[in-house]
Amino acid sequence: MEGKIERVIDIHAHVGNSASLYVSGSIDAVVMRMHNHGITHSVISPIPGFEDPEGIESVKKMNDQVAGVRRDNQAMFPMALGVAEARHGKAAVAEAAYALGDLGLDGLMFHHDFGGVEMHAPIMIEILQEACHYKHPVIQVHTAQHSMLEPPFSLWLLAERFPEIRFLCGHPMMSVIQLDNMAAVAKHCPNVYFDTCCTWTHNHQVEMAVEKFGGSDRLLFGTDNPYYNPKICIDKELIDQANISQEDKDNIFYKNYERIFGPVGK
Repeated sequence: MEGKIERVIDIHAHVGNSASLYVSGSIDAVVMRMHNHGITHSVISPIPGFEDPEGIESVKKMNDQVAGVRRDNQAMFPMALGVAEARHGKAAVAEAAYALGDLGLDGLMFHHDFGGVEMHAPIMIEILQEACHYKHPVIQVHTAQHSMLEPPFSLWLLAERFPEIRFLCGHPMMSVIQLDNMAAVAKHCPNVYFDTCCTWTHNHQVEMAVEKFGGSDRLLFGTDNPYYNPKICIDKELIDQANISQEDKDNIFYKNYERIFGPVGK
């Protein structure tokens, strides 16, 4: 690295218990990875694929858990997102209202490949219309070039329909083709921002993203914590070692977050 980074803000971290046998989203596991890799702050959201045997009640408990984690660790987790499961139909609108209204969370997180409903489905429109009743809503979506439920063009449709929403796009650089699609989304949708998690390690994706996005001001650091190997954070190393300026690295690691969402404590 060319210089010491003041803060490292991870905009893509999950907490909660996953149905996966290999992933623990316990707060201890998440914080351990943060400390081990010099991450000072994280934006947290429910872990995708969490077990929900009680359906709507399970979603409420997950949102309560995320709100509690943020409440007890405000300095470390400056922003927290809830969840509304589109597969629950009209009930998902009430889930969104509870997360954003009753709990005061900052936005909602969606992973449509886990949820089983396409990103631009009619029920998603209703959920986002509810989100717009709250100040400066943040919507985090995961995208995948190969997906039928969360392809890049679905994000484009939502971002154009809801210009007042700030969208966070998860893992936009899993392939060169996906990055090309995201560059088109970036050009037409100024309210979409892109994280760095799950970045493909070949072909200098970080450098290409800065070039294709016309600069680094739309890129924010993300890890997908706790989904990576706790011994190594590839996404952070890709940025550390990228052939981009120190200013670009600062933008990605913390300055873009603070410009878009406000300052965090040191």
